[in-house]
Amino acid sequence: MNWTYKIKKRWFSFLQKYKLKAQLRNVRKLFIFLFVVWFSGSFLTIASQWFFAGEHHENLRAYLKYFWIVIIELVSGFDIPGDVQLHLASQFISILMLIMGLVVVGLFTGQIISMFVHVLQKTELFPEKPENFQFDKPVIICGCNDRIYNIIDNVRRNSLSENREIILVDINANQFNRKSYTQADDIWYLSGDPADRQVLKKAIGHGDCRVIILSKDLRDKRWSNAVSINTALAIEAFDESVHTVVEIVDKQIMGHFRRTKINDWVCVSEFSLKLMAQSALQPGMTNVYSAMLGNENKDNQSSNIWYSCTPLAGFFAGKTYAQISAIFREKLSDRDVTLIGFAKYLHPGEKQKYNLTMRNSNYFIQINPPRRKNQLQELQKSGKLFFFKETVLTPKDKLIYLGGQELNLNKLSYILQNEKGN
Repeated sequence: MNWTYKIKKRWFSFLQKYKLKAQLRNVRKLFIFLFVVWFSGSFLTIASQWFFAGEHHENLRAYLKYFWIVIIELVSGFDIPGDVQLHLASQFISILMLIMGLVVVGLFTGQIISMFVHVLQKTELFPEKPENFQFDKPVIICGCNDRIYNIIDNVRRNSLSENREIILVDINANQFNRKSYTQADDIWYLSGDPADRQVLKKAIGHGDCRVIILSKDLRDKRWSNAVSINTALAIEAFDESVHTVVEIVDKQIMGHFRRTKINDWVCVSEFSLKLMAQSALQPGMTNVYSAMLGNENKDNQSSNIWYSCTPLAGFFAGKTYAQISAIFREKLSDRDVTLIGFAKYLHPGEKQKYNLTMRNSNYFIQINPPRRKNQLQELQKSGKLFFFKETVLTPKDKLIYLGGQELNLNKLSYILQNEKGN
C-alpha cells in the first residue's frame, strides 16, 4: 500500500470523524448570519443617526464609522467609545447588537462543543467509512449481527487480508462496539441497506473487492434467505467482478443460487451436519478441520489452505502434479508445507464440453488427485470430471497446499533452477 493512499485515507477519515464538512457548512451559515446582522445593524444605526442626530455629523464619511462600531459590539461585546453621541433609537439598536453578539458567540461555542461530544460518544464504536474516498481492496461484511466479530477475527488472522480494509455494511452497523480492535485494524462501518445501489457505490472499492453476506437471523430461514438473495443479486448487478460469498441457512434454497452469477455460497446446516457425522465416526475430526482453516489461538502455529499465485512459477510449470509433489517432499522437507492438490484452469470451451458451471473462475479444484495415465477423463459412473497425478500443470494453473504461511514460489523456483544448473 503506497504512502499517498495512506495519507489520503487518514485525511478523509479525519474529516469524517469530526464531521468537518458539516461543521464548516454550519460555520459558513453562522458567518452569513453574522454578516447580515452586522450589515443590517450598521445601516439601521446610520439611518437613526441621520434622522435624529444629523447635527453631530459633518459629512457622509462620518457615518461610516458605525460599521466599525457595530462589528465591535457583535464580536467583542464591548460598548461603543464614549465620544460617540448616539440617539436613543441608536442606543436601542446597540443593545440589540450586543444581544445578537452573545447569540453568535453562543452558537459558535455550541458548535465546537457538539463536535467534540459527537467524537467522544463514538470512541467505543467502529469508525465511519470516509465519504468521497474509495478503498482499494476492501472486505465487505453485509448483514451484521453478533457473529461479525468471529468473521473479523478469522479474516484478520489470515495474511491474505493484509492491506485490506474491512467494511461493515448494515442499517445498524453504527451500533457495534469496536471492543479490542484499534485503528490499525482498519475496520469501518457504513450505515444503510447493503442492497441499496447508493450504499454499494460507497462501499465497493476500486480493485479486488470481496463481499461476505451473513444471514440476519438463523431462526427465520425464509426471511434470512430472501434478504441474502436480494443483497447478493444487487451486488452482482452493480459489479460482476466482485467476489461474493453468501451464507444460507436452508439447503433447499441452494437451487436459486445456481441460476445466478453469485460466486460462492456456504450452507451452514449442511457443513455442520457433515462435520458432526464425521466427528462421531472419527473422534477428533473437528480439530482437523479447525487446524486446516486456521487455529483460533493466535499464539499457536496453525496451518492454512493456500493457493499459489498465477502465473505458476517457471520451475513448476510444464511438470506433472506427481513430479511437483515429489519436489515438495524432497526439497521442502524442512518447511511446514504439504501439497494437497491443484486448481486446473479450463477455458470456456472445456467448461461447456464437460458441462461445468464454475462461478468463482475458470478453475476446477482437484484435491488428492488419483493416479491415472489419462490427463483428462470423464468418469461415466459418477458423471464427474477428474484430473490425475499425471496432469501437466501450465502457468495458468495453481497449486493448493497446507502451510503455516504463504510460500513465495517465484523465489523458490529461482533457487531450484540454480541448484539444477549447478
